[in-house]
Amino acid sequence: MITDDPGTPGDGNWEINIAALSNRTADAKFYQLPLLDANYGVGDRIQLKFEMPWMVEHGDVGGSRDGLNDGLAGVKWRFYDAGENDWQISTYPQVQFCFPGSNPAQNGFADSGTSYLLPLEFVRTFEGWDLNFEVGRWLRPTSQGDTWIGGAVLTKVVQKGFEVIAELHDEVAVHATQNELIFNIGARYELSERYTLLFSAGHDLRNTLGEKNMLMTYVGLQLHL
Repeated sequence: MITDDPGTPGDGNWEINIAALSNRTADAKFYQLPLLDANYGVGDRIQLKFEMPWMVEHGDVGGSRDGLNDGLAGVKWRFYDAGENDWQISTYPQVQFCFPGSNPAQNGFADSGTSYLLPLEFVRTFEGWDLNFEVGRWLRPTSQGDTWIGGAVLTKVVQKGFEVIAELHDEVAVHATQNELIFNIGARYELSERYTLLFSAGHDLRNTLGEKNMLMTYVGLQLHL
């Protein structure tokens, strides 16, 4: 899911997601093959994050290209924790950047410049349902423009080790009337204490920020080390 929550891996633990993502627009298919998302717990309330995707594009008219997409690094801090069945709140500042040696103008994937995300995450359990929210702002280079983000995720444990998930996520331009509203459904299936399967599918309900995504999918394996 796009929307984050206040959860952290725990002190000294790794949570590594190895995933394949696809986006289908009217005239092209985009893949992140693979997306590597590594997270490390420092104490019970802090998480360090590093993300690196390899992007592949197949155009319907013809031609393909691939290249390294933007990297993402951040630190999550759950500064309020009233227990598993009460409110938990975190902040998760992140920086999006081009990798040294990458050429945004050449590969067309990575954005030029550096962007910063300043969000807050909230979660609360209500009678077996987890409801979490995220709100924040992307601070981007002038040529791209800042955006507000907001997301809500509803999670239900169907049986031990299996959860179903629904999400609404919106990104709105700060100085314009453009936005991208996304709907996702997904699930988590715990194979063992060490491995969890993650999958989701969704699409743009509205997108005036860019090309409309007709189908977005995510399939990943989460490792707990």
